[in-house]
Amino acid sequence: MENLLNRLGVSVKHLQCLDDTFREKSTLYREMENKIISNVGVDNLNEIYRELYAGGKLQGKLYRQMILGDIIEYVFSGRAYYYAAKSTENFNIFSKLVLYCVNQLLIFDTITVNPEIRKFYIGKLEKNIDASLLYEREGDKELAEELKSSDILLWQEGWDKYNAFIDSLLPKTLGAPKELIVFLELIRRKKGLVIPLLLIQRLFGDGKAIAPPDFLYLKGNKEIFGIEVGYAKEGQSREFSLRTSIPTFAVDLANHMHNRCHKCGENILYCDKVIEKYADGSLKDVLDEDGEFKCREDCLITDNGVCQYANYYGWYKGHCFYGEQKKGDDKQAMHYHARCVYNGVYKYYGNEKKIWDNHRDKFFAQIPRIEGIDEERL
Repeated sequence: MENLLNRLGVSVKHLQCLDDTFREKSTLYREMENKIISNVGVDNLNEIYRELYAGGKLQGKLYRQMILGDIIEYVFSGRAYYYAAKSTENFNIFSKLVLYCVNQLLIFDTITVNPEIRKFYIGKLEKNIDASLLYEREGDKELAEELKSSDILLWQEGWDKYNAFIDSLLPKTLGAPKELIVFLELIRRKKGLVIPLLLIQRLFGDGKAIAPPDFLYLKGNKEIFGIEVGYAKEGQSREFSLRTSIPTFAVDLANHMHNRCHKCGENILYCDKVIEKYADGSLKDVLDEDGEFKCREDCLITDNGVCQYANYYGWYKGHCFYGEQKKGDDKQAMHYHARCVYNGVYKYYGNEKKIWDNHRDKFFAQIPRIEGIDEERL
């Protein structure tokens, strides 16, 4: 991620050098700048500037979160894909890049459960971004000050007051990974042409501007589908379909993907083996009869023989990161890193059973899997 963002920063610096040069050397260029201000208006320009960077939750939307997410998605769907389109080998490399960067986006969310990193990050932002932009929303500076001296974690009592502010500091760390994986999966299937609309917030034309789906999918038989990532935008999708006569449906990640470990609070990531197999197209060949990628001893990596990426889905008797004490026989099973709970126990008909002894062969790795896609048609 570092080098991708550095190159993006160089592009911005390049454009700033161009702007600086002509503001200094060209009277006509300066006149155009003055006309922009006088004809568009300062207030209108400020609203437009906020579409490029906004300090927090403004006008009921998490603008900064969306903006940061759009920039990252632009890197992959707007530029890096040119590299991917050159050959099958390039696309395989592109797939690895996307999945490893998805892991990094999921790691960003660690600031919700790690006060030390969160305090460092807020301090870093304050040193590098003008406070009038960083804390544009009234009350955010006060929230930041509170968080710099607080060890509160996600899901703990009192966290709700900080939730919108913390979200605004992150680039859609749950939404963007989903959208990037769906983008990757649609391309990988090679059953149609994929048109990403991730960066297009509104479509203009006949009547009122409307929000498009995240992707358009064009089939060789002239079928066109709109694909929305996430199940919470039925109204938006319905309006698009009514206005365009293009059927639109929602997809999402399968329910065991991008879950948070209830023991440590961090998101569960994709392992190297899964990324390698997905990228070269052989992932299906190594799934078991239930469609799972089961962890094997020959690919365990660290932590007393338990891979740092391995999943355990079940019961656990012990303390959760947000303070709740699990009894080990709770009604609902939970997701955990296997490394976090492998030496723990749970209750089975009143008796304690060891997780390692009874579920070692059931530890599994998260895989890119999409719900809602018709295997035959898409």
